Amino acid sequence: MRPTSGAILVAAGAFLIVGAVATPLIVAPALVKVPLDQSSVTVSEAQNATVLDFSTLSERSGVNLTAHRAVRGDVNDGNADRAVFNVGVRVIDDADKEITVSTDRVALDRRTAEAVACCAEDINGAPFKHEGLTYTFPFGTEKKTYQYFDNTARKAYPAKYLGTEKLQGLTVYKFEMTAEPVQISEIDVPGSLVGSAEPTVTAGRYYANTRTLWVEPDSGVIVKGQEKQLQTLRDATGTDKVKIIDATLIFNEETQKQQAKAAKDARGQINLLTRTVPIALGVLGLLLVLLGMFIIIRATRRGPSGAPVRPGDQPTTELPSQRSAEPADDPTTPAGGRHAVERSEP
Repeated sequence: MRPTSGAILVAAGAFLIVGAVATPLIVAPALVKVPLDQSSVTVSEAQNATVLDFSTLSERSGVNLTAHRAVRGDVNDGNADRAVFNVGVRVIDDADKEITVSTDRVALDRRTAEAVACCAEDINGAPFKHEGLTYTFPFGTEKKTYQYFDNTARKAYPAKYLGTEKLQGLTVYKFEMTAEPVQISEIDVPGSLVGSAEPTVTAGRYYANTRTLWVEPDSGVIVKGQEKQLQTLRDATGTDKVKIIDATLIFNEETQKQQAKAAKDARGQINLLTRTVPIALGVLGLLLVLLGMFIIIRATRRGPSGAPVRPGDQPTTELPSQRSAEPADDPTTPAGGRHAVERSEP
């Protein structure tokens, strides 16, 4: 093969090696993002909860609750940098009686998962600016504290890293966020409900929650979520008098498997761009460079006709200046005549 062929192979190999370096550094960050068309439903369940029956103004205990949360991406308002989620949560009891319902609209950075001010974000229809993380963690989640937004308290709290566990065949990071009791609204209720002699009083509604999240770190997917939630009515002295809801809601098994599959799928795509493709490009590129160099070196060791040049080989052609002015007598020339001897090149 000609040296030119080797040079082409070297150039192609160098191009692939550059691609191997660029894929995880440039291509992957541009492609690994929160999807615009996010669509998921998670189901959490609580056993033996206590809730306030507003129709009778009495507490009910031993109630089983189910919380459905639907997340839908608003593709039209999303772009290359942000995703927009519309979220609805409905909590019901075994009799399908609605306990609570809420809505949320939030925009988030598609790479860091941090909330961004945009796109008419709101909570229960009222404009509100979110902050911190909301419904997912960032790609490449680290073992550190993150700010996680609580929709009910309407503020972000530190979600502290607690350790690493195994869950649904995945290695997950465990985080815990604690929202201390905070007043979230006021309700007019009969005074007797909170121990007052007044016929009607305005009681403060307080909320507290300990939220635990198990996160697959490569994808940032929350594989399991748990909330120990307490909402109460307090009297004028700030003492809890009535429980509105006291429940521990946990992702059910089906939801955990669904979230684990989503995490595995996302992790597979990430590994393809950050590991598999770069390694394949790098190995192929290196092989092409080595093959090209071999061809170039081998070609330079051959003579013009393509035969290998050996150290002892010498050219047999005499230049005109190296020839004698007059050829020597050939002893085999017949007497009486002299003929010039012509030499032909081999």
